[in-house]
Formats: sequence, structure tokens, C-alpha cells
Amino acid sequence: MAKKSQSIRCSRCNLEFSEEELFDEHADKAFVEGNKILCKDCLVMLGGNPTVAKTYLAYQNDRGTNKPHDWQ
Repeated sequence: MAKKSQSIRCSRCNLEFSEEELFDEHADKAFVEGNKILCKDCLVMLGGNPTVAKTYLAYQNDRGTNKPHDWQ
């Protein structure tokens, strides 16, 4: 049975992405700044640069929590 994907929310505006969505087609939509998850718009509004900020996917890979296979 496939694992249910969790949702990820921007800590500023509460925009929600499914974890599956971020791993597949929208990897550049959520970023980790400090200990907060931010959407691209909020990151820019707070003065961050999306081209140098760490994406949620990169953050998860650094922590060793890659996307599980669908069969797990």
C-alpha cells in the first residue's frame, strides 16, 4: 500500500502543497529558511533569494529523508 503524502504549509501565508507535489513537479515552490518553510512568494517578500535558498526537497535530502518508494 502506498504511503499517504503529507501536506506542507508555508509558515507565513499557509499556502499548502502536498509533499508528493513538491517532490514531483513543483520542487521550486517551497523553501526552508532557518527553521521555517516558506512559499516562493513569501520568501521573496521577506527579502530572500529563491535562486540561492534551499528548496524543501534539498532540505529533505540533506536530512536523509528522501521520498519513499510508492510500494513502501
